[in-house]
Amino acid sequence: MALDQAVPRGVAPRLADIAPTYASIAAAGPDAVTMFKGLAAAVLAHNTTPVPFIMKASTFSVDFHLTREAVVGTVDEALRLGADAVAVGISAGSSSQVEGFSELAAVTARAAEVGMPVVCHAYPSGELWAADKKGSTEAVLYAARAAAEMGTDIVKTWYTGSTAEFAKVVEGVPAIVVAAGGAKADNPLQVLQQAASVVEAGGHGVTTGRNVWGAADPRKMIAALRAVVHEGERPETAAKLLD
Repeated sequence: MALDQAVPRGVAPRLADIAPTYASIAAAGPDAVTMFKGLAAAVLAHNTTPVPFIMKASTFSVDFHLTREAVVGTVDEALRLGADAVAVGISAGSSSQVEGFSELAAVTARAAEVGMPVVCHAYPSGELWAADKKGSTEAVLYAARAAAEMGTDIVKTWYTGSTAEFAKVVEGVPAIVVAAGGAKADNPLQVLQQAASVVEAGGHGVTTGRNVWGAADPRKMIAALRAVVHEGERPETAAKLLD
């Protein structure tokens, strides 16, 4: 469950009114919630429902610095906050790739010293890709493989449009692979279908933000996604949980 989107994408209404949004999500029992340290300190202090917490330690901005991740946290801060893992992002194929790879490598090195898992949001979002490569399976595989090669435990990357294409990513990455939820879907069934495709391809699941906290009922959406990812339900069957 991604609650790290206010900084990179803007403060949507459900993110502005974060207390009830977080309470609803926590009550539904997601596998984990990704948040920046300031938000985590605020919501966790007022909500006793135990939910694994991934501290986001870097961020981009769609409007201001799309391909350059700002370092906004450290492994040691994640430890002090009681995080279960730390997450950083990279923009493969960008002019800042060298810096991004170096920063990821530093995080994985420190995390290994203290035994903390690392999640990398590995996207081929750079401006240096040729027009016919950006967003392709080849580009997604490159970004995800680079993250794994640098010691990442869990790689979150773009869904490549089909089970067969995403399977190529999973097969080529020596780490746990999950798919980003992507843009707000027109129909919640599409979200469940993508999750089912990811699992069928060998992925471990999805990390979803807008399609959960922006859903009519986030709790029901989490329940439906759990049914698909953990229980192997067909999307059409899981969709009945949204009624």
